[in-house]
Formats: sequence, C-alpha cells, structure tokens
Amino acid sequence: MLHHDENSASSPGWNPPAHLEARFGRKRRRPGTSSPCNHPLTNSNLATTRRQTLLETRKSLLRQRAAYVEKVRRARANSHEAVSERLLALQQSLSQAQDSRNAILAKIAGSCASEVAKAKQVAQEIRARREEEARVLKSGVEERMLEAERRRKEVLRDRRGKRRERGSSSSMKKIRPGAAKPTEMLKEEAAIHIQRVYRNYRNREIVRRFLELGLTIESVRDTSFEAISMKFQEEKVQKATARLLKLCGLLEHLEEVGRVEIEKACRTFLSAFLILGHPGEVLSDDGESEKALITKSKDLLIAFESFLSSPTFPPDQSLFTAWDAFNTGFTAWKTRDSEILINTMVAQYAELDLIWQKVKDDTEKHVASDFKEGIRENQLLLLVRIRRLAGERTRALIRQAVKEARRTRLPKKEKRDTRPRATPTASDGNSVSTKDEGSSVSSDAAVASITPASSTQPPETPAGGAGQSGFSPMEDSAVFSNRQIVHELALDKDFKLKTRKKGGLERMVEEQARRAFWDAMKEDVLERGELAKWIPRMAGDVKDKLLRLLEPTGSLHRMISDSIDIQIIEQQCRAGSYDYEKFFSYVLSILPKICSPARDDDVQALLNDTGDYIHRLQRLFDVLELLQLDHANFLLMVSAQYVIPEAVPYERHLFAGDLEAGRTTLTQTNQWLLKAKEEKLEEARSRDPEGVDHPSNSPSSTVIYNHAFASLIMSLGGPLTLQEIPETFHLDIERIQSYREEFRNLVLGAAMGITIKNLLRRDVRSSWKPLKDRISADLSSEIPLEPPAIAQDLCTFLQETMATPKQVISHATSAITRIATRSGSQEHQDPVVRVVSNRLLGFVLARLNAGTSKEKVRLATSGGDTLTSFGMAEWISEVGAFVERSVALADLNRNCYAVWYDGILA
Repeated sequence: MLHHDENSASSPGWNPPAHLEARFGRKRRRPGTSSPCNHPLTNSNLATTRRQTLLETRKSLLRQRAAYVEKVRRARANSHEAVSERLLALQQSLSQAQDSRNAILAKIAGSCASEVAKAKQVAQEIRARREEEARVLKSGVEERMLEAERRRKEVLRDRRGKRRERGSSSSMKKIRPGAAKPTEMLKEEAAIHIQRVYRNYRNREIVRRFLELGLTIESVRDTSFEAISMKFQEEKVQKATARLLKLCGLLEHLEEVGRVEIEKACRTFLSAFLILGHPGEVLSDDGESEKALITKSKDLLIAFESFLSSPTFPPDQSLFTAWDAFNTGFTAWKTRDSEILINTMVAQYAELDLIWQKVKDDTEKHVASDFKEGIRENQLLLLVRIRRLAGERTRALIRQAVKEARRTRLPKKEKRDTRPRATPTASDGNSVSTKDEGSSVSSDAAVASITPASSTQPPETPAGGAGQSGFSPMEDSAVFSNRQIVHELALDKDFKLKTRKKGGLERMVEEQARRAFWDAMKEDVLERGELAKWIPRMAGDVKDKLLRLLEPTGSLHRMISDSIDIQIIEQQCRAGSYDYEKFFSYVLSILPKICSPARDDDVQALLNDTGDYIHRLQRLFDVLELLQLDHANFLLMVSAQYVIPEAVPYERHLFAGDLEAGRTTLTQTNQWLLKAKEEKLEEARSRDPEGVDHPSNSPSSTVIYNHAFASLIMSLGGPLTLQEIPETFHLDIERIQSYREEFRNLVLGAAMGITIKNLLRRDVRSSWKPLKDRISADLSSEIPLEPPAIAQDLCTFLQETMATPKQVISHATSAITRIATRSGSQEHQDPVVRVVSNRLLGFVLARLNAGTSKEKVRLATSGGDTLTSFGMAEWISEVGAFVERSVALADLNRNCYAVWYDGILA
C-alpha cells in the first residue's frame, strides 16, 4: 500500500476527477478516526494505540448503555413493586371499609331492633284489631240477618193466620192442642226482644248521663283547676263515671275487690282530663315519665271520645289497650311522686315536733299553749295524710324521722354527769403542812368561776426565769366577759363553756411554749435542785384553783386553806426537806371528792401516773382546768333561769352606757338601716305605679329591720370587715361571719345538687342524701377545696355510684366548677345559684316576718313542701336549723336595740 504526501493531490502534475476530489477532500465525521492515509505512520505502535483507544471508547459507550438499561429495568421493577403495594393497601382499605360498613349496619340493626319489634307489635295489634272489628261486624250482620229472617217469618205467619181465620166457615172452632207450641215460642222470643231493648235503653241512658256532665278536654282546660277538682269530687260525677266504666268493661277485675278500689279507678280515669287540661298544676316537673304520662292520657281520651261518638258494646279493643297503658303509667308515676310527698310530710311532722320541744319550756306559758294547739292540729292533719299514703309504715317513718331530728338538731345532752359532787366533811388527818388556826384565805369562786377569764389563771413565772414572764401554759379557752355570757345564754339557754378550738399555727406555737416552760422548770427542779424558785408558786396556784371550786364557808375550803401553807412549803424547799409525794397524795385525795362523775376517769389516770414530779404536776394542772370548766358550767346552769329574763335589759343598759361614755357610736348602724329603708321604699314605689301612696303600702320598721338583717347574714359575697358590721352586733361578729358562710354553703350545695339532677334527668324534688352528704363534706372541709377539686370529687362519686356517660361527666365538671367559684360581687355568675339564693332568702324572710304563733306554725308546716319545690329536699334539716338560729338572733337583737332602731327609722 502506497502512502502519498499531503500535497500530492494538489500538485500540478495530477488533477483527480471532481467526484474523487469531493470524496477524498471532505473531513471525516468522527474526530480521531481519520484514515491512516492522512497521517503517515511514525512507528509500529500507533495502530495498536489507536485500536485500543477505539475499543475503550466503544467499551465506555457500551457501559453507559448497560447502565442505562439497568436503570430502566430497576425503575420498571420498582414501579411494579409500588403498584403492587398500592394495590395491597387499597385492598386492605377496602376490606376495612367493608368491615366498618358491616359493623355500622349491625349497630344500626341492633339499635333499630326495638323499633322493629315495636313496629311489628303495633302491626300485629292493628291486624288483630281489624280482624276483631271484622269479626264483630260480621257477627253483627249475621245477627241482624237472623233477626230480619225471624221477623219475616213472624209476619208471614201472622198473615197466614189471618187468612185462615177469614176463610174458615166455623170461627168458633176449637183450637187443637198442638196449636199452643207456636205461642210459647213467641213468648220466649218476645222476652229476649224486650231484654235486648231494655239493655240498649240502659246503655244509652248511662252514656247520656255521662255526656250531661260535659267532660271534655276543652271544657276542663277552660275551667279553673280548683273548680274542676271540686267537680270531680262530686258524688254525681263519681257515680256516672263508675257506671260508664263498668259498662265498658274497664272495671271487671275490680267488681269483686270493693267500692274503694272502684272509686280509686274512677279518680285515676278522671285524672287523665286533669293531666291534659292543667298539666302545670298536676305535674310539677317535665321529665321523661311526665311526658310519657301526658302521651298515654291523650291516647286514652282520644279512644274514649271516639267510643262516645258512636257507642257500641263491647267497645273497641283500642280503649282497653289505652286504659291499661295509662293505668300502669299513672300508678308508677304516682308511686314515685307519693314517696316524695311522704318524705316531705314526715319532715314537716318532725319539724313541728322540734318546734314544740324548743318552746314547751318557755318562761311565758301562753306562748307554749299557743304553739301547742297549732302544732297538734297540724300534726294530726299530717298524720292522716301520711297514713293515707304510707299505710302501715306511718308509725315507723314518723318515729325514725323524729328520732333523727331530735338527735341532730336538739342540743346534745351530756351523757355523763358534769355537776360537781357535794362538798364532803373535812378530815383532820389529811395535811401536808401546819398553819395557825387564825389565818384564813378568802375565795370568790362562786362568782369568779362563771367567767373563764378568772377560772383559767396560769401559774406565775418566777422572777429568775428568763423568757417566761406573762406566759399562760394552761390557757386553752377564750376569755368571756359577763356581758358575752349573758348574751350567749339569751340565745341558747343550754349554752356551755367549751375549750376553744385553735388553729394549726396557734396550736403549734402554744405547744412549743408549753414544752419550753415545763422543760425549764424540770431543769431547775430536778437537775439543779432549785425548788424554792418554782415549787412555792406552783403550790400556791394549785391551792387557788382548788379553793375556787369550793364554797368559802365550807369545811373543805377551810381545811385546804389551813393544810397548804405556802410559807412553810417555801421554807422546806430552801432547807431541802420538801416532800412532793406527800403534797401529791394530799391533793389527789381531795380531787375525787370535789370532781364531777364525768371526770372520774381523768382523776383516776392521774392517780395511776408514776412519772416524775414535773410531769405529774403538768397533768394536775390540766385536770384542775377541766374541773374549773365543769364548775363554771354548773354555775351557768344554776343561774340561767335568773339571768335569761334580765338579759335584754342588761344588754340594753350596757350599750346605752357605752354610747354615753363615747366608747361606741351608731354610724354604721345608721347607714345599714337607712340603706335597707331606701330599698324597701323603692320596692313599695315600684308596686304603686299610679302614685296612690296608701299608708298600708309603707313598710313598717319591723319589715325594714328584717330586710336589713337578712342582707347582713345572707349573702354570697366575701367575709365582712369590722367596719361593715353594725355596732349593735358587736357581740355577734364571728356568728355573723359563720352564718354568711353557712348560707353560701347551703346555696351552692343545693345548686350543685339541682344541676347534677338536671344533667342526669332526675326529678329535682327527689331526695338524694348520699350526694348531699358528699357535697356538704366538700364545702365544709377544714382545708378549703378549690372548685376543680370539688368538681373532680363529685364526678368521681357519680362514676362510683351510678353509670354516668362521659359527656354528662364533662358537663357536670364545668358546671360544678362554675358554681363553686367564689364571686367577688354579691351576685353570682351562675343562674341556678342566683335562683336558689333568691328563693332561700325569701323563705327566711317569710319566717322572720311571721308575727303570730299560728303563722309561725303554718310556715313551719309548709316549709318542707316549699323547700322540696325549690329542689332542696335533702337540705330541709340544715335550712331549718339555719332559720331557727337566724330568727333567734334577729329577735334578741331587735328586742335589745329597738329603741335606737325605731329612732333611726322614724
């Protein structure tokens, strides 16, 4: 193969043809693949290199194609897997949808099962009724056809007989014996016909007499409830109704029972007219049972009026069905309603018994006699009504209610005798020290023991004791003045001094101080032997406490005064010869003789105590404090009959002295009464739009005072400050605060109970004592609970006691939280609370404004019904106790300060 030079083609010696020149002269398409003729070979490896380059290029191209093919294959494979997964997921979702659909269909079928069964039952009843109607109609038609056939035969027979008589040649011909048979048959048929006519006439007469009464749903609705009730009690109405119901066959099962049951059934039937004509007066609630009873009454009267429009006997089966349904529903409703009525009347009976127990020992005999007459009359009326409803249970119900009311609301009597024992004769052999016969100690125990301030004097701290000056280690009761004691006795003739309840911080501080006091004494006496520093003073205090418990002229008083010589005891302490065991044995021999039987256990425990001297001395002071408290209460009990009649003049005299001395004023009292007067006058003006201003419309001073008093103790606001309380109530500040808190708890508790009953669709008049006890415990807890905590506790109670839906629980939680939230203003945000508050305020005001004993007895008798209608059936006893205390405080305050009140309101 020849290789030419590059310029050989263009040499002037050789000119190739045009087509060759065009072919060899153009550039190759792919660079790097030029012909080997274009470039001369330089060496032997050039072809190999070019070949390898070409192979590598092709391999690279093939690798790219293979990678692309693999990518496409994988993409298609992945797409197939994704489609498979999607198809699988779609199949699963379709399966779940089918399962859900089947479940929903099953649920719908289950829920509709009762409706389907009811529809089937109704269809069967309709079919049976139609078949019965068709049968009755068919039998009636057949009977009429038979009657028509019989009459036709009679007519034909009469005609034949007349023809024979006319055609006979011998009219005087004797009748053959066989001719008497048709006559006997005619007599029997005539008797049947006469009876049928008489029965039809009787039935029409019974229906006519009932229709003459004019009893329809429209006429009953247009007549007042009182008038129609009196009409239903008339004997004429009862007899007409009973005859018609017997004729209809509605009283067939009661004819053998007796007249009472028949009259009861008649009243039940007539009640259907009252339920539809006056549902508001008959049904005090609109619950599910009441709505069902109205529907059954409507069905009964529609069927009954349909029967009266075309009376046929026996009546249609629909009348029997409607009567059975109404009678069953009415009996169930009346049973539940009668239980509420029985409980209310039993509570009223117990309330009257409590009133009698409290007024029978009144110092004014005419008051007790007036109350006794009114109470007995009302109790007899209640007893008759309760026996009519409860029957044989009457005695047990009344006994239980009276027992419970007396136990919870009457002042509790001490089970143990707390009166001190009679002072025994002194024994000369009991002494711990000697003293001159001429010396004596005077005691004013008979007077001082009435006031706890004098009966709880602490032992004085020695001068050498640092940090204990003025400390009272045994002070555990509030300091009462004679003025306060007389005031408390006027409010409660059984008032007794009690150990004052201390708060947590105060109790802790007192315990720490007592421990420090006795530890200091123990360290000085037992460890350092400094007897003279403590023992004489403590012995003197023991002696003073013992002498306060005894009469100054008694022999035991003289013996103790002579036996316990403080000077000798001090000398013995300084000499180191003091014998405290002899002192204790002497004192402990005296205590059983002067203590009350109620303290025998405490004294015996002190006798059996084997602790050290300081510990026994501490317990001795505790026992002496109890004895002084018993002694003071005994003196109160003895002197109460003399103090109570003079309580009002005594308190009035002291208050007048305070005014004269400038220790108090009537500024706040003026503002308090004038504000109430303006409110009552504004109320009177609103009732007199024409401006007649009749004197009878003007409120009296008593009405204004009662209104002011009610606004003072009955409010949903916060506690009152000292400046907001009138000066005439300076002895009742804590009592007023407690009354306001009690009123708030009553209102909130009743509102919570009513709300829960409404959410659970229960009758608000029915009593639910466990719920009331739970609410009362939450509201009166020693540690105040927050509103969410109260709501949570009550909802837990509902879930534990009954099946309560979650939706109801959520509604109850929010409602109770809203009710329990204390409002900063006088008006609460919850409407139920406002309604209950206004109703309870009006209830208490009615009791405050009652003037005569008969009116008070009447209000007490009807109080249970009133509170039950308010939805406060569970709170009757609490409201009754609150009303009694409020009325007692209002009467006492009014009697004491009426002079100043009348002057302000004049």
